Amino acid sequence: MEPIFQPVADKVRAFLEAEACGHDYFHAERVFKNALYIQAQETAGDRYIIGVAALAHDLCRPWEKQTGKSHFGEEALEIISAALSSVGVLDTHLPAIIEVIRYHDVYDWDNPQPKSIELQIVQDADNLDAIGALGIARTFAFGGANGLQMYEPGENLDFATAYVDNPNHRTTTIAHFYEKLLKLQDHMNTTTGKRLGHLRHERMEHFLTDFFAEWNGDF
Repeated sequence: MEPIFQPVADKVRAFLEAEACGHDYFHAERVFKNALYIQAQETAGDRYIIGVAALAHDLCRPWEKQTGKSHFGEEALEIISAALSSVGVLDTHLPAIIEVIRYHDVYDWDNPQPKSIELQIVQDADNLDAIGALGIARTFAFGGANGLQMYEPGENLDFATAYVDNPNHRTTTIAHFYEKLLKLQDHMNTTTGKRLGHLRHERMEHFLTDFFAEWNGDF
């Protein structure tokens, strides 16, 4: 971890130390690495804003689980802002960082809104960690941590509308692939995100084919 980002990383690790639902510190670190890679490939955006926002984007996930409130709602953003200020993130950078975190989990697929390049990159970085082999593992970890059924035969797997993150409404783990994860490759923002998203999407499709074959006893 570069020295400029280390205080933020330490603060995020402290907040997420006991997290075990797929939004732990290591997820934050992977999103950070994804984001800086995309930024370098795209040669666009403010690297510091991107890096800090990527590290801190899920800082309030444990708080969300405790309160039932959104991890990127107004109360959560106040907590995140105070945490970042406490480790030296300057007021000149903070508004842009908070703006990225505010919108990183908003899926405006039905009515796309303008996004800063920093938001585009962090959103792609986060979504890349939601798909592929790591995404599969994280999805089942999240389901188990939140007491969700793995799969219910005959359940609806046809989700026509854009995904909305709602802590008070969760599907089964398998349904979540169809509700959100399988849609992400088509909604990546950057050229790099689209390229990497395609590769990870294929890994999920192979997994689901095998899952249903084994579930149905196809030997």
